Amino acid sequence: MKLLVTGSTGLLGQAIVSSGRARNLTVIGLARSNADRNLDISDDARLTETIVADQPDIVINTAAVVSLDACDQDRDLAWRVNARAVQIMGEAAAACGARLIQISTDHYFTGDGDMAHDEEADVRILNEYARTKFAAERIASQWGTALTVRTNLVGFRAWKGRPTFVEWVLETLRDGRPVTMFEDVYTSSIDVPSFADALMDLIDVEASGVLNLASRDVYSKRTFIEALARRFGLSLENASAGSVRKLATPRGESLGLSMEKAEKLLGRRLPSLSDVVENLVSQAAEREIEYAV
Repeated sequence: MKLLVTGSTGLLGQAIVSSGRARNLTVIGLARSNADRNLDISDDARLTETIVADQPDIVINTAAVVSLDACDQDRDLAWRVNARAVQIMGEAAAACGARLIQISTDHYFTGDGDMAHDEEADVRILNEYARTKFAAERIASQWGTALTVRTNLVGFRAWKGRPTFVEWVLETLRDGRPVTMFEDVYTSSIDVPSFADALMDLIDVEASGVLNLASRDVYSKRTFIEALARRFGLSLENASAGSVRKLATPRGESLGLSMEKAEKLLGRRLPSLSDVVENLVSQAAEREIEYAV
């Protein structure tokens, strides 16, 4: 089986490339630089040419403008990368008989506290990021074999000067700098290697449609940071509780996802909060990253 993975140098792209190759699949990475295929996915012609030339069996799209502020500030860019590129990928994939897998988001829900939303839950669009990602879901639905995956990811990417959320939290706590823990934002974050392995299993069973794939637990950002601090042996002396409602860009805060459908397809349980934290500890050790003071 041959996979073409867009955004292959990013947080999730790296994990999918690694997981696919560990299963002896042919994996072609596509990104703007330092990939097997270097190009900007907003270049319609080159994107089409590349997919058709490589003749993959599956196109997995992990590329996106993920900054909420950036999407609101440049709506044209957000549309071209987050939505229009999915149309181009889908058409090119269909032309060579490939399946499309679109990685989506959980930024669709608000006002529900720690509720675990299933795939049929009503969506509320509060910003341009959510708008373009939801448009991408509808675009992907044109192809009956397409799989759209809603998730919330945490992990290590090792991009100098551009830390992931987990990297930022651990570095901030290690250095004793102030950190605000949002106690009114709920998610079902999963570590990227666990997500990538589960996604490979879903490919094997030919899952399609919209599917949640994340942690089986729903927890606040504060609870997650506290769990990280305990396990990594870091002080919360300079941490304080806060509210996401004080941020400039409006956003959903009730982002919990139900794993009932995914666990039934996989035939196993997905990671809990404690599992995710333990996985992050192991991944930091594998990368020889030290956060303890």
